[in-house]
Amino acid sequence: MDKFIDIFQFTHFRKYLDEYQAARVQTDPEFTRAGACALLGLPKTRSYYNDIVKGKKLTGRMIPKFVEVLGLNKKEAKYFETMVNFDQAKTTTERNAFFDELIKLHPDPHHILNEDAYEYYNHWYNSVLFTALDVMDVSDDLEPIQKRIFPKVSVGTLKRSLELLERIGFVRKNEDGFWKSSRDSVSSGAYNNNDLVRQYQLQCFELSKQALLADDDNPSDMGTFTFSVSDDAYKEIALEIQNLKAKVRKIITQDKKEATGVHQLNIHLFTNLKK
Repeated sequence: MDKFIDIFQFTHFRKYLDEYQAARVQTDPEFTRAGACALLGLPKTRSYYNDIVKGKKLTGRMIPKFVEVLGLNKKEAKYFETMVNFDQAKTTTERNAFFDELIKLHPDPHHILNEDAYEYYNHWYNSVLFTALDVMDVSDDLEPIQKRIFPKVSVGTLKRSLELLERIGFVRKNEDGFWKSSRDSVSSGAYNNNDLVRQYQLQCFELSKQALLADDDNPSDMGTFTFSVSDDAYKEIALEIQNLKAKVRKIITQDKKEATGVHQLNIHLFTNLKK
């Protein structure tokens, strides 16, 4: 069967189904979204395929039927099933596990992301350690910094993190034997993969939660409020947030004094009413 499009170009199964149907109907006029329902063994509904593309849950019972209709071979079928599990995962841990599986199943993992970048962004403590090297003199003995990092991580974990930072060229030892950052900052930049960045952001949001619940004297400034505005006002607020982030980056870049702390800023702006 003609594959119509390459499944390995996708990491989201709904987008794959959307573009697959659009490609196949060009040579198979009967493969409309309504027509696909009959092939899936659902002759009494004409909206199921479209409902799945729009966000309806795809159950495990229906996955083999989709595999058959899509004409997927064994490896493609496993990749499709993993995409479904990844998209529908309920926890960060599950999403991370299924994303790892996507990487392993993909014939060219670099198509999804640079593996070192994935490893860097997959764990929040990599960026914290990278930044902390500007604040502390860190030697191969990682216990002093391990005692200060919040939330706590093991010395072994920090050792592996340091090895990663050295391997990807983010840190190096200075003449005094201390590990120091070899670049001013890290951006997702060339590694701008939506799934990758999303996993990192989810971990950062979890850190905010832990900081909010922590009973300690560490400084924090957290606030939330819900509001109603027009679309134009919403766009203006979003622009001001972008300006704020640019201003914060400028302050960080122009700060010539010795760093004394590692901080995290998370800004969330989202809608509570779907369009």
